[in-house]
Amino acid sequence: MLTSSVFAYGTLQIPEVMLAVTGRSFKSIPAVLNGYQRLAVKNKTYPAILKRDGCYVNGVLYQNIDAEAITLLDQFEDVCYDRELVDIDVDNKMEKAFVYVWKDEYKNQLSNEEWCLEEFKRKYLKRYINRISKL
Repeated sequence: MLTSSVFAYGTLQIPEVMLAVTGRSFKSIPAVLNGYQRLAVKNKTYPAILKRDGCYVNGVLYQNIDAEAITLLDQFEDVCYDRELVDIDVDNKMEKAFVYVWKDEYKNQLSNEEWCLEEFKRKYLKRYINRISKL
């Protein structure tokens, strides 16, 4: 079976969110995406990334993601995102992975503020999981 890796930098970093979206648990490892910046989406609880020289985004790399799970992740992501294949830094070794990148045409929907995972967990996680579990 053909599998892929997926770099998660927002809500999908949280195993419970990945489980709610795909119906399965996947092992994750810390990873970094260089050349991108993570920003909050205005009036939303989730982030987006844009290409930005000199910036980087911490997140997690999920490996061995099958085509069915990729399809579910594609359906979960907003129409404002494109799935792209990028190089991810895992312990100073580069690995190819898919990542969901915000489309340039929707840049006006982004805040200038960095998105904070800990704040999301504290303020929104419980409601968020309830909401996405009903999708």
